[in-house]
Amino acid sequence: MAFSIFYWANYTAGTRKLSRKSEIAVQSDHVLKFVYDKEASYVRGTVQASMRDRSYNVTITLGPNYNIEDSTCECVNGQDKCHHKASILLYGYKNVSKTDVRQSWIKNPKSAPPRQTKTMEELFPAPDRFCRV
Repeated sequence: MAFSIFYWANYTAGTRKLSRKSEIAVQSDHVLKFVYDKEASYVRGTVQASMRDRSYNVTITLGPNYNIEDSTCECVNGQDKCHHKASILLYGYKNVSKTDVRQSWIKNPKSAPPRQTKTMEELFPAPDRFCRV
Protein backbone atom coordinates (compact mmCIF):
# COMPACT_ATOMS: atom_id res chain seq x y z
CA MET A 1 0.00 0.00 0.00
CA ALA A 2 1.32 3.43 -0.93
CA PHE A 3 0.14 5.42 2.08
CA SER A 4 -0.50 3.42 5.21
CA ILE A 5 -3.24 3.96 7.79
CA PHE A 6 -0.54 3.27 10.38
CA TYR A 7 0.78 6.84 10.02
CA TRP A 8 -2.59 8.15 11.14
CA ALA A 9 -3.05 5.41 13.77
CA ASN A 10 0.36 6.06 15.36
CA TYR A 11 -0.18 9.83 15.31
CA THR A 12 -3.59 9.65 16.98
CA ALA A 13 -2.80 6.77 19.34
CA GLY A 14 -4.34 7.31 22.76
CA THR A 15 -6.27 10.42 21.77
CA ARG A 16 -9.80 9.49 20.80
CA LYS A 17 -10.86 13.13 20.47
CA LEU A 18 -8.05 13.82 17.98
CA SER A 19 -8.89 10.82 15.83
CA ARG A 20 -12.61 11.65 15.85
CA LYS A 21 -12.03 15.31 14.90
CA SER A 22 -9.80 14.26 12.01
CA GLU A 23 -12.41 11.77 10.77
CA ILE A 24 -15.06 14.50 10.82
CA ALA A 25 -12.77 16.93 8.98
CA VAL A 26 -12.12 14.39 6.19
CA GLN A 27 -15.81 13.45 5.93
CA SER A 28 -16.75 17.15 5.79
CA ASP A 29 -14.32 17.79 2.91
CA HIS A 30 -12.18 20.17 4.96
CA VAL A 31 -8.97 18.95 3.29
CA LEU A 32 -8.64 21.52 0.52
CA LYS A 33 -5.22 20.63 -0.89
CA PHE A 34 -3.09 17.50 -0.63
CA VAL A 35 0.39 16.78 -2.03
CA TYR A 36 2.25 13.52 -1.42
CA ASP A 37 5.88 12.96 -2.43
CA LYS A 38 6.76 9.32 -1.91
CA GLU A 39 10.47 9.70 -2.76
CA ALA A 40 11.02 12.59 -0.32
CA SER A 41 8.67 11.06 2.28
CA TYR A 42 6.65 14.16 2.95
CA VAL A 43 3.04 15.25 2.84
CA ARG A 44 1.74 18.79 2.50
CA GLY A 45 -1.78 20.07 2.51
CA THR A 46 -4.27 22.72 3.46
CA VAL A 47 -7.08 22.04 5.91
CA GLN A 48 -10.06 24.30 6.40
CA ALA A 49 -10.59 25.35 10.00
CA SER A 50 -13.89 25.20 11.83
CA MET A 51 -14.15 28.90 11.08
CA ARG A 52 -15.13 28.90 7.42
CA ASP A 53 -12.88 31.81 6.42
CA ARG A 54 -9.63 30.30 7.74
CA SER A 55 -7.43 27.44 6.59
CA TYR A 56 -4.10 26.06 7.81
CA ASN A 57 -1.11 24.79 5.87
CA VAL A 58 0.30 21.49 7.12
CA THR A 59 3.65 19.84 6.35
CA ILE A 60 4.53 16.35 7.60
CA THR A 61 7.78 14.42 7.16
CA LEU A 62 7.16 10.68 7.23
CA GLY A 63 9.65 8.49 9.05
CA PRO A 64 10.41 4.78 9.24
CA ASN A 65 8.09 2.35 11.00
CA TYR A 66 5.07 4.55 10.19
CA ASN A 67 6.18 7.32 12.53
CA ILE A 68 6.17 11.06 11.95
CA GLU A 69 9.67 12.58 11.97
CA ASP A 70 8.63 16.21 11.82
CA SER A 71 5.40 18.13 11.35
CA THR A 72 4.18 21.71 11.30
CA CYS A 73 0.80 23.38 11.16
CA GLU A 74 -0.11 27.07 11.17
CA CYS A 75 -2.75 26.61 13.87
CA VAL A 76 -2.30 27.46 17.55
CA ASN A 77 -1.45 23.83 18.38
CA GLY A 78 0.79 23.53 15.32
CA GLN A 79 3.89 22.46 17.22
CA ASP A 80 2.02 19.76 19.14
CA LYS A 81 -0.55 17.30 17.89
CA CYS A 82 -3.51 18.82 16.09
CA HIS A 83 -6.42 17.43 14.14
CA HIS A 84 -5.32 19.27 10.98
CA LYS A 85 -2.20 17.06 10.77
CA ALA A 86 -4.26 13.97 11.59
CA SER A 87 -6.75 14.95 8.87
CA ILE A 88 -3.99 15.14 6.26
CA LEU A 89 -2.72 11.68 7.27
CA LEU A 90 -6.21 10.17 7.14
CA TYR A 91 -6.98 11.87 3.83
CA GLY A 92 -3.75 10.45 2.40
CA TYR A 93 -4.71 6.93 3.42
CA LYS A 94 -8.15 7.25 1.85
CA ASN A 95 -7.06 8.91 -1.39
CA VAL A 96 -3.52 7.85 -2.39
CA SER A 97 -3.25 4.78 -4.58
CA LYS A 98 -0.30 2.43 -5.14
CA THR A 99 0.74 4.19 -8.33
CA ASP A 100 0.81 7.73 -6.95
CA VAL A 101 4.17 9.44 -6.96
CA ARG A 102 4.34 13.21 -6.57
CA GLN A 103 0.64 13.55 -7.12
CA SER A 104 -1.47 16.47 -5.94
CA TRP A 105 -5.13 17.25 -5.76
CA ILE A 106 -6.67 20.66 -5.44
CA LYS A 107 -10.29 20.81 -4.53
CA ASN A 108 -12.38 23.44 -6.31
CA PRO A 109 -9.61 25.52 -7.85
CA LYS A 110 -11.01 29.04 -7.97
CA SER A 111 -8.21 30.49 -10.10
CA ALA A 112 -8.39 27.93 -12.89
CA PRO A 113 -9.53 29.39 -16.20
CA PRO A 114 -12.74 27.99 -17.66
CA ARG A 115 -12.30 25.24 -20.20
CA GLN A 116 -12.64 26.30 -23.79
CA THR A 117 -13.78 24.04 -26.56
CA LYS A 118 -12.24 24.23 -30.01
CA THR A 119 -13.67 23.17 -33.33
CA MET A 120 -11.95 20.65 -35.58
CA GLU A 121 -11.01 23.49 -37.96
CA GLU A 122 -9.26 25.32 -35.10
CA LEU A 123 -7.41 22.19 -33.96
CA PHE A 124 -6.46 21.03 -37.48
CA PRO A 125 -6.39 23.98 -39.87
CA ALA A 126 -6.32 23.12 -43.55
CA PRO A 127 -3.05 23.79 -45.38
CA ASP A 128 -3.01 26.95 -47.51
CA ARG A 129 -3.07 25.04 -50.76
CA PHE A 130 -6.49 23.54 -49.92
CA CYS A 131 -8.12 26.69 -48.57
CA ARG A 132 -10.91 28.17 -50.62
CA VAL A 133 -11.66 31.81 -50.44
